[in-house]
Amino acid sequence: MKKTFIFSGLLMCCLHISAQAADCANVEGRLNELAGADQQIRQEWDVLRQDAGATQAEREALQRRWRAIDGANLKELKEIVAACGWPREAKGSHSAWLLAQHADGDPAFQRQARDLLEASVKAGIGAPRDLAYLADRIASNEGRPQEYGTQFTQADRCHLVLAPVESRELVNRRRLAVGLQSLEAYEAEGRRRFIPADCSN
Repeated sequence: MKKTFIFSGLLMCCLHISAQAADCANVEGRLNELAGADQQIRQEWDVLRQDAGATQAEREALQRRWRAIDGANLKELKEIVAACGWPREAKGSHSAWLLAQHADGDPAFQRQARDLLEASVKAGIGAPRDLAYLADRIASNEGRPQEYGTQFTQADRCHLVLAPVESRELVNRRRLAVGLQSLEAYEAEGRRRFIPADCSN
C-alpha cells in the first residue's frame, strides 16, 4: 500500500512537471496574445485622445479598461516568468519586454525584468533596443536621466516633452550603438504620432 502511494505520488509529480514543461514550450504564443491586447488598448487611446469631441466619460471608461488590461497582463507575465524564466526566443522576449515596459505599477518586477532581459541580450536572444527602452523607463520613473532618450511626457494633447537626459551627444552615440534613429528624428516622429494636427506648432 505504501509503495503504491509513493508510486502514485511520483507519477503525479512527473505529470505536473511534464504539464509545466508543455506550458513553457507554448508560452511565446500566449505572450504574443497579451502583447496584442496591450497594443490594441493603446491604439484606441491614441485615437480617442486626438478626438477633440471625445467626452470625459469616454476617456475615463477607456482608461479603466486600459488599467484592467495592464493589471491582468502584468499578473500573467509574472506567473510566466516565475514558472518558465525569460522567453528563449526573440519574438517571445520582445513581447515580454513590451509587457514589462508597461508594468510601472510594479517597479521591483520591472527591475527584475530588466536584469533578465539584459542576460537575454548577452545571450543573443533579446533585442538591445528593447533593453534601452526598459532601462530608460526605469530611470525616468526613478527620477534619473535617461541613457537613450526613449521616454517622453505629455502634459496635454498638444505638448510632447523629452524626459531628462544627461547629454544629447552621448544619447545619440548610445542610440546609434543599439540601432535606434537619432534623438532629433525620434522627437520629430513622436510629434507626428502623438500631437494632433489641430495643435499649433
